[in-house]
Amino acid sequence: MRMNVPSSKTYRYIFAGGGMSALSLVYFLSQSKRAKEPMLIIDLSSKSENDKTWCYWSDRPEEFDDLAQKSWKNLWFHGPHGKSIALDIAPFQYHKIRSIDWYTYIKKQLSQFPNIEFLQAEVLQIIPEEKDTKVQSSMGDFYATDKVFDSFTAYPCEINNPKHIKQHFLGWEIESHFPIFKSDAVHLFDFRVAQGKECEFMYILPTSSKKALFEYTFFSAHVREASFYRDKIKSYLQAFYGLGEEDYQIKEEEKGIIPMCLDQRARQRISEKIIRIGTSGGFVKASTGYSFLRTQRINQALAKELEKDHPQGLILPQHIFKTWLDKVFLQVLLEQSKAGSEVFEALFQKNKGSKMLRFLDEKTSFWEDLSLMASVPTLPFMRAVYHLIISSK
Repeated sequence: MRMNVPSSKTYRYIFAGGGMSALSLVYFLSQSKRAKEPMLIIDLSSKSENDKTWCYWSDRPEEFDDLAQKSWKNLWFHGPHGKSIALDIAPFQYHKIRSIDWYTYIKKQLSQFPNIEFLQAEVLQIIPEEKDTKVQSSMGDFYATDKVFDSFTAYPCEINNPKHIKQHFLGWEIESHFPIFKSDAVHLFDFRVAQGKECEFMYILPTSSKKALFEYTFFSAHVREASFYRDKIKSYLQAFYGLGEEDYQIKEEEKGIIPMCLDQRARQRISEKIIRIGTSGGFVKASTGYSFLRTQRINQALAKELEKDHPQGLILPQHIFKTWLDKVFLQVLLEQSKAGSEVFEALFQKNKGSKMLRFLDEKTSFWEDLSLMASVPTLPFMRAVYHLIISSK
């Protein structure tokens, strides 16, 4: 992969944005019949920092398992009233990948292909033209003869819109001065921190007896100032581990806002010249905010389809009933007629952890979905369904 020295103005494929989704699609294309096609990746970041943490679960080997910093076979759920549940997730494992490890590996693999080039520049605009598609950047204009893969366009989820649910969080990876963490399990949800009807929790990934990532997280519409999340983490470390600020070092900090609202725009087809991918294309699972493994699977299927002379079909798999369930769940979180913590508590108390993971991965049957829905508080979900029906008229 050539860096910052484009050899041409014209490529078969241009990637407007070079984040995880774009790089993984290029990676899968490099393993396909399109491996030798000229490709250009344009992104302002050199992807040389550990800017994200990606987690996923699977019950079978996946493409990037070897890059996981740590994997777990056990999860914990802590309810808002202090009840803790050890989740049976067999045969699944839960994996954590540091973005810098993934970027380094991908760039090394792509460096074997001189036809794949990277331009460190800002994407300014994507302009369809009669023949080719123009991508304007801060380093000039480039043209795609076949497709532009767009992860640059903003997803239609507004940060300050009180009707748009977001997953917003700030996390610290800390190193304690003495061994205190049990690293055999992930604390997926700790709702003991929940103060009201907003869905707020601590998410903990312990990687050793001294190191762990603590992320204070909301599934809600209202984003806070960074100091709010930091104060919550400090209080949590003191309350649950007895750690004062002098007892640990903050090794890294990460923060993010992930859209959880559903995109109502027209479905994308693989035959189109401009294809939105990643967060821009709706690859994030709306009801959970997870995207890593989902993105790999979508991109693997997309790369196989692009091998054909006349690729067809939709970019995203269509699960009408499961999409509707996501809408209902997000509406419940938005209305806050029932605390989000209590909704999750009902789900995890009454269902096996492995079943919950299959449900979140959209692998459950219709009847399993119905049984899961029967385990949640009925009234807030009926109210959410009613409001969705009224708003759709």
